[in-house]
Amino acid sequence: MKQLRFLPMTALLAAASVFSSCSDDPDPVVVPPNESGLIEVNGGGATYPNSVFVSLRSGVQTSVARTTWDLAFSTGSDFKVLINGTTGAMATATTETDINAVGAAEIAAAEASGELVLSFTNLAGIEHVDDPANPLSKPVIAAVSATEASNMVYLLSRGASGVDAKPWKKIRVIRNGQGYTLQHADADATTFSSLNISKNTDDNFVYVSFENGVVDVEPAKEEWDIAWTAGTSSTPYPQASNGTLAYFYQDLVYHNIYGGSSAVQVAEATIPYDDFDETDLPTLTFNSDNRLTIGSNWRGGGGPTSAPAVKTDVYYVVKDANANVYKVRFLSLTKDGERGKPSFEYELVEAGN
Repeated sequence: MKQLRFLPMTALLAAASVFSSCSDDPDPVVVPPNESGLIEVNGGGATYPNSVFVSLRSGVQTSVARTTWDLAFSTGSDFKVLINGTTGAMATATTETDINAVGAAEIAAAEASGELVLSFTNLAGIEHVDDPANPLSKPVIAAVSATEASNMVYLLSRGASGVDAKPWKKIRVIRNGQGYTLQHADADATTFSSLNISKNTDDNFVYVSFENGVVDVEPAKEEWDIAWTAGTSSTPYPQASNGTLAYFYQDLVYHNIYGGSSAVQVAEATIPYDDFDETDLPTLTFNSDNRLTIGSNWRGGGGPTSAPAVKTDVYYVVKDANANVYKVRFLSLTKDGERGKPSFEYELVEAGN
């Protein structure tokens, strides 16, 4: 996991002033939020290998390979587990609670149906992914029951969207006190491994890799505001299950709905970006439960008849967990012509706590 810091001069001068004037003060120094900044996202290049988490308050971005993890375990009071939508992972429940009872027959049925392939032709795909807008609201893996016998075995395709395909897994999750126990194995194996996972409430999730156990992915939940990544999205489509088609998208931007961030889109024609200030905030309704509020809406094109491009007629206002409010405007999709390296500018509109 790689972190890059971009601090504008105003923040550096403010921090230096605080340190010089309070050198004998035993109380911790509080550095004010950045007043403005420019972020060139380290998405890794044309194959968009990274997810990138950005703190507007500090100007820090944290890049992590999308293939770093397989499952994310919620640290809240619920017991929920997410699959890796950034690789196009998909899952389906079996009828078994014994992981060793699942094998060749179940694999063959899932492969024949194509249900675990994320594509525009899989009209049932939305049934096999976490809800793209709010994954914890409707995860594909059922909430982990306190009744152990109610927790089923799932077949998991680890995804092959912009990444190399990995062997399917079979998994079962049960509660372990206030944490979890993960049972996992290759889909055709006759034995399995177990991993105990404790909740860490400083984070939104505890991330797990089948190869490496617990791994670092996103920063602490109050230390990032928006994230750029490729990942599973959705669009209305009447012929698909529930009228919604799941598909993979290269340039998604999430805001941190589980860490206290909220966001809203603003039309340039309504209030120009350069004119937007704190007096305009009462006119906005921030969204705190749909992480796709920015989503794919910041760029357009990319179809058979047009190249992808940043939309210049919209921008975004983001409120962080400390009630700092920023206006954010995307500037580019590429750096020196290379995809996977978008950029945006931002400016503090109102300081919070």
